[in-house]
Amino acid sequence: MNRHQRFWLKRIFTYVALSIITFGFIFPFLWMVSTSIKGPTEIFSPTPNWIPKKITFEHYRTIWTETPFPTYFKNSLFVSIATTAITLLIGTFLAYGISRFRFRGRKLIANTLVVTQMFPLVLMIIPIFLIFIRLALLNTHTALIISYCTFALPFATLMLKSYFDALPPDLEEAALIDGCTHISALFRIVLPLSAPGIAAVGLFAFILAWQEFLIALTLTRTTDMRTLPVGISMMIGFREILWGPLMAGSVIIALPVVILFTYFQKYLISGLTMGAVKS
Repeated sequence: MNRHQRFWLKRIFTYVALSIITFGFIFPFLWMVSTSIKGPTEIFSPTPNWIPKKITFEHYRTIWTETPFPTYFKNSLFVSIATTAITLLIGTFLAYGISRFRFRGRKLIANTLVVTQMFPLVLMIIPIFLIFIRLALLNTHTALIISYCTFALPFATLMLKSYFDALPPDLEEAALIDGCTHISALFRIVLPLSAPGIAAVGLFAFILAWQEFLIALTLTRTTDMRTLPVGISMMIGFREILWGPLMAGSVIIALPVVILFTYFQKYLISGLTMGAVKS
């Protein structure tokens, strides 16, 4: 076997391996979509079918009109957007201050942000619960937003700091000479150049709040405050599981994330790679 043949054999093997891995990742989502448009009889058929014999959207109608799913959706959307906005607002200014200014305690703040990433969520859930009981914020959107921002902000700040470190300070110095303040230089020069990094951080914060289950389960008590992951888990009963509506709800939950990731994919990749240039 010559060198040219070995090259093409290696390339074919790589493509086949990547195709198998990709199919393994998307198989659950495809099966979920397929189950959501099957009738109740076909869902429990001994011979599973990829393509339903009769496509029905009854499960989507059921979950949207006969369950509190719209309330769960509204709660998740509000909490996720609020978490993303607050994370980007505070994280951008904090990251810019750490990256561009030299002040006492700068390294301590940066190191503290790194340390916070070492604590798992399970370890923090009881202190978080006790804190919000004392603050009388249990079963509120505020408790969820504060909790999610607590976990999203350190990562967002570190990512944006690394991105700002990779930008040449000469651009801001030129803007300052032309009469801009540090704030106007940030909004006119730094933020437009940092759009990929900001998009990556915003997508991370949104997905974190959108799909989080444990904190939402712990801090919410009533139907009008539950988010989508908690609400969809309530369809798993003691004696019965509503597979059709459950799969339809899961598709609706996954759809916004898939759309956002597809749209911001190039920004996400460039933001993560650029943010890894410096620490």
